[in-house]
Amino acid sequence: MKKNVLSVLAILITALMSQTHAQNAFDSNGTTMTGDWNGTRTMLAEQGMKFDANIALDSSYLVDGGYDAHQAATFASQFWLGTTLDMNKLAGWQGTTIRAVITARQGQSTTVNGIQNPTAPQWANSQANWGRGNSGSRLSELSIEKNFAEQGVNVKVGRLGLGTDFDTMACDFQSNAFCAAQMGKWQGKIWYNTPVSQWGGRVKYQMNPELFAQVGIYEYNPENVLERHGWNLDTRHADGVNIPAEVVWSPKQAVNALPGSYRFGVLYNTADEAKNQYDIAYKAGTVAEDRTYGGWIAFEQQLTSVGTGRRGLHSFGNFTFHDRTTTAVDQSQQLGLKYIGVFDSQPNDILGLAVNRVHLNDRYRDTKAILNKSAEYNIELNYSYYPAKWLMLRPLVQYVVHPGATDKVDNALVIGFGSKVIF
Repeated sequence: MKKNVLSVLAILITALMSQTHAQNAFDSNGTTMTGDWNGTRTMLAEQGMKFDANIALDSSYLVDGGYDAHQAATFASQFWLGTTLDMNKLAGWQGTTIRAVITARQGQSTTVNGIQNPTAPQWANSQANWGRGNSGSRLSELSIEKNFAEQGVNVKVGRLGLGTDFDTMACDFQSNAFCAAQMGKWQGKIWYNTPVSQWGGRVKYQMNPELFAQVGIYEYNPENVLERHGWNLDTRHADGVNIPAEVVWSPKQAVNALPGSYRFGVLYNTADEAKNQYDIAYKAGTVAEDRTYGGWIAFEQQLTSVGTGRRGLHSFGNFTFHDRTTTAVDQSQQLGLKYIGVFDSQPNDILGLAVNRVHLNDRYRDTKAILNKSAEYNIELNYSYYPAKWLMLRPLVQYVVHPGATDKVDNALVIGFGSKVIF
């Protein structure tokens, strides 16, 4: 099944590329590598059908330190194929959109192979595309969204990742400490980001153009995360639900009269089976709990502006808080800066620097003698180069202090190279 799906995806991409008209194939000013398919892409979009596809590759090499610095470089990839259907254009369903996404991840991880001590795993991962990976393919989204414009209400239901709508964050770094919803990193036993999907939905209320609130309810089913269950649609092993709620303020003129986005959210989970929800101060599954919770504060704020658009200095941050009874990580902090358009000739390039702290719960550390440091720290410096709008090349350097929150592993120096092609 997995091989068949991947074969179909490869054939589809080849077919799309074969339809690309010579004058816009590989056009550096175009938004996609395959161009407009001789006008077909524009025609389909006008009719209500949009398609998106990309492939990303994270390469990583442990230069020094870590648990075993004598391992070869590793490569982790993700293929993404999506479609968005405007049902108002296609069927007269006003304000209705259907979205479908299939992903496929493959590869290995330098974090797993070289940086971490197997008895004290690193909390972050040097390659974001490795997480939840090595599944031949996954149904990452199949949703229907209805917008009630006059009432300011938007409803979305289907197969979704929690981070698609809640605690969302850009992914301009290779380490997963700075990529996508951070709740899914530090409370990942409960919160599943894309590429994993689960049944659920959310309701969003737009109070004014700059402020909205939303609440969701999603099944909690640990089977969804298993590599062999990328297409699991049943709920036989579901154990309670996740209930996230969030308020998002997006002022158009904040610091220096520039736009920003500020998110404040909480999560409540109702799982009560001992194998899924237990007191982490005891052996796994020994002392059952019937709930857990967490919360986050996140922001992205442009600080300076050069000319028009997004060029200039941007700041971002994400702070999470977690239930100390059930969660090994009780808090995390992340701060970073991005300068977009360092050079006039490259307005889309991004120079990025970010620092993350993952603090371990003392109750959890007391059960494992090797965890003799209170936190793990992750740092990344990178430059995202866009020779074309559809091609990204990213050299980077990472430094990990106390990988796994232990001094039994040396601090790790990692170099890497990321790339992404938008078809």
